[in-house]
Amino acid sequence: MADNETSTPESTIDALSPGDEWPFHYRGYGLSINQDGDIWWQAYNGTDRFDLEPVPSGLVTELLELKRSGGALRVTEGGAVITRIETGDGSSDAYKTVYVGQMDLDGRLVPRDEPGHAVPISPNGLDPGDLWKSVYDGATYSFSGERFWWQDGETKLRHSFADTLPREITDELKRLRMNGGRFVITPCGDVVTQIPNEKTPPDIRAQFRDLSRPVKRFLQLRRDRGNVDMVPVYVGHLSADERPIEVEEPTRLTDPLSEQEEASLEAWVAAMGSYEESDLSEDDHRRDDRGEGSR
Repeated sequence: MADNETSTPESTIDALSPGDEWPFHYRGYGLSINQDGDIWWQAYNGTDRFDLEPVPSGLVTELLELKRSGGALRVTEGGAVITRIETGDGSSDAYKTVYVGQMDLDGRLVPRDEPGHAVPISPNGLDPGDLWKSVYDGATYSFSGERFWWQDGETKLRHSFADTLPREITDELKRLRMNGGRFVITPCGDVVTQIPNEKTPPDIRAQFRDLSRPVKRFLQLRRDRGNVDMVPVYVGHLSADERPIEVEEPTRLTDPLSEQEEASLEAWVAAMGSYEESDLSEDDHRRDDRGEGSR
């Protein structure tokens, strides 16, 4: 995966200094900064900017030393701030991901012209299954059944979770999305997913009426501009010691087999030879001519 070829656990992040190359998977809550030190969240280019309050002043200095003209940054579910900078070495990989520092991303997103309509980053008083009362953003992960993974946006390879999520989180995700799907984890530890309109809670209208004006507009934007016909709902919360999420390197078809894997495969192949010819059906001898999509 890009920028994170390592088996070192992310819990050793204290060893990193601002400007060090980020050796873990790239993900997080999306923010932007300009050369004046303003930090904001934005749904889409050309839409309103919501300023982050309070501004992490110490981190702004580190950011602008790395990116003088500003740019995009991410905040992981563990609170690590990362950004991509130009390498300047003329290679085909024009950018690398670097570590900036740590941020307790808790506070508000404030519209510049309407500060009275601020949106909390981590809303209080939500129960699992309730409509999410903030913007839908965070570190993106996926699941199907018992399998959980992060997908590299460049290689498209799936990196499985090194550890399991708490049972109450996995149970709620499966209840809300029986067939699996994506979910996000915010830097505050809130777990949020999206569900189809027909799966929304029975009091959806009452909950929708209680949403702030910016959140309603955000849902409208996602529907009309992003073609997203789903609504975000709260799943649960991960405590600080349950994050960040560690992921494993995917198994490649060119990777050497371990002794245990070799032994397991040999035993499997040997068992195949124990079948009597009469035990095999006609389908066992037929080449599968079906297309990839039918498998």
